[in-house]
Amino acid sequence: MYSEILGNEHEKHEKIIGTLGKRFTTYGYKRIKTSAFEQYDLYSNVRTSINQNEMIKVIDYTGEVLVLRPDVTIPLTQQLVQLNDNLPEEMRYYYVQEVFRQTFQENERIGKTQAGVEFYCKSSPASDAETIMLACHALRDVGFTDVKIEIGYAGFFNELIADSDITAEQTAELKTLIQAKNVVEIGPFLQRLSIDPSIKEVLEQLPLLYGAPEVVFERLQNLQVSESAQDAIKYLQRTCDIVELYGLKKHIVIDLGLINHMGYYSGIIFQGYVENFGKPVLMGGRYDALSEEFGMKLPAIGFACEIESLVKASSTREKKERYSIDVTVIYEESRIKYAIDITNELRERDYRVISKPMKDAEHQTDSLYTIQLTEQQNNLVDQEEMKEFIDFKQLLDLIASKKGVPEWII
Repeated sequence: MYSEILGNEHEKHEKIIGTLGKRFTTYGYKRIKTSAFEQYDLYSNVRTSINQNEMIKVIDYTGEVLVLRPDVTIPLTQQLVQLNDNLPEEMRYYYVQEVFRQTFQENERIGKTQAGVEFYCKSSPASDAETIMLACHALRDVGFTDVKIEIGYAGFFNELIADSDITAEQTAELKTLIQAKNVVEIGPFLQRLSIDPSIKEVLEQLPLLYGAPEVVFERLQNLQVSESAQDAIKYLQRTCDIVELYGLKKHIVIDLGLINHMGYYSGIIFQGYVENFGKPVLMGGRYDALSEEFGMKLPAIGFACEIESLVKASSTREKKERYSIDVTVIYEESRIKYAIDITNELRERDYRVISKPMKDAEHQTDSLYTIQLTEQQNNLVDQEEMKEFIDFKQLLDLIASKKGVPEWII
């Protein structure tokens, strides 16, 4: 039983990876890999939110300190900058790799599989909207129907406090209160800080600037913010307008209290949620300034999802996959050739199929459909009915009529 559970988990894991990879390629992304070991200095010298205590450190034979890969974006960006000769204006890469971080929590794995994309391109609402579209599309492909993408702007908070005389510790505490949407304590905390009253008003409103795009942008019209903060709002609004053109309006939520979760994000940031799962399964954003730390301007946007979280989330869906096999083909000995032909044709179309002689089919395999091939006729059987078919085309039509049209296409 335990091995069966592990097998099912592994099967889900690999199926999700395959699904995401297929979707990424339809948007023009090519798969890449980065080294499992990187120089410690690469992460210690770059502005990032990766806690250095979480890094898994090793020492090579020369005495140099290395770390097991805690992130993919940083080393990939460094590699591209080092190439720097005649780089194209746009580059699209995706990866499926383990990242390693010390968690200090019982039963929490150090290594987790991430699948993500990195889109190196000029900053524009169109490219950001397309990336958000891909994130939503990918989660829908995995099988989730209630997908929510929360969108914020990393620079908005920074612009608000840019001219304020507050310490790093006060800034960190303020971020924590905003992220937790702690409206009770934010007001009193702000009163103790030397911040312009108009800015305090906006900061106090940040946790409430959450909801449907039209509602949030209407609230923002009544708040006084700097010109640079206004520019950020306009950029965010234009991005959301394009996202809506993709037909994603019901999936989008604006959250200006969404604070930068990686130190290198500088513009649009977003995170994805799915039904019956209480934490984000996908996180991303624009990181235009990261490459400048390596001496070159290479703007980009990307996101990553943790495969283990997607596996857990899929197992909590109310509509679970009941069957591990799509089709079982059972046949009389005289029909073995036709059984083999049908089995091969269905597998070519990505159905999960097993076949067995009718005399060995006393214990029925748990499958969605059963095909019975006797000397007299061919039948397709499911839980509801039995239908006869004449040839393979008619069989496919029957299966298609039962499966219906995927919700995404509708």
